[in-house]
Amino acid sequence: MPKWLPLQKLLQLRLTTCLSITLCIVAIIQFFASYGYYNYDHLDQESLRHHLYAKRNPNLITKLKPECRYNDILQSSKTVGSSKIPRNHYDFLSNGIMNGSYSPEDCTPLFSVAILVTYRNRQSQLDIFIPYIHNFLRKQNIHYKIYIIEQQDDKLWNKGLLYNIGAKQAILDKFPCLILHDIDLLPLDDSNLYACLNHPRHMSASIDKFRFVLIYKTLVGGVLSIRSDQYKELNGFSNKFQGWGGEDDDFAERISKHNLEILRFPPHMSRYTMLQHKQEHKNEDRHRIMEENKRNSQNDGLNSIHYEMINIKNHRLFTMIGVRL
Repeated sequence: MPKWLPLQKLLQLRLTTCLSITLCIVAIIQFFASYGYYNYDHLDQESLRHHLYAKRNPNLITKLKPECRYNDILQSSKTVGSSKIPRNHYDFLSNGIMNGSYSPEDCTPLFSVAILVTYRNRQSQLDIFIPYIHNFLRKQNIHYKIYIIEQQDDKLWNKGLLYNIGAKQAILDKFPCLILHDIDLLPLDDSNLYACLNHPRHMSASIDKFRFVLIYKTLVGGVLSIRSDQYKELNGFSNKFQGWGGEDDDFAERISKHNLEILRFPPHMSRYTMLQHKQEHKNEDRHRIMEENKRNSQNDGLNSIHYEMINIKNHRLFTMIGVRL
């Protein structure tokens, strides 16, 4: 019996180790299964045309051309893998682009959208984002213009206020649809039509950094499209959030309070890759501000923005709005 004792201990040790490893694997699977939504609520792909908000900028000069078609775009299965995103665009051609604006030459677009990108000290990401998004959007038969809203000071980052500044200019320029866009997100699916729906649309529901799952159901951060009239109705973003976090969730609360839905395209049409970046200083007061805003948001937003306009400068590939807060 004694000579078998080491073997029994070895078997017991292996059994215990295997059991521990199995339990760890089960725990990890349960964690990831409960973290986010792989199959979130979304519109049916066949019904998307019914939900689109088709409206052009009245300043757009249209000639006698047939209306652009979008069925092939919405039904496209073409996608780009995250690892194949080009990091340089030496061969980029800016054909048809002026001041960040583009409209198709051979047909009349049904959609005019303003792409609002908040920005500070991320030149390397801007160099990737601008040519990539132009190449992506020029295939979509839409009229669009890219605005870069740059915070040109050393104060804490305020994305909500910058969006309000950009929205104010885009609305003044008669754009009926606003797309609020983080500079570190690049769309991967050709079928991801950059247009507004009749309700706000969360466009970046599937991001590679988060395993292509929706983190929580009320998420609107990343890329969001919203009609200009709805943005004004919501009074835009809160101006109180300084630093990282809170402003997107507060905006989702405003959407809900005005009885608007957050709509999404199917997951296979909503995939993005996120460029690596250093996170901004976290706003430790974000939860308190959100609670305060639940009681009163009428006087905090688009109607109460205070900033110093430095310049509005037209570049070939975008219009830069430089401000100090």
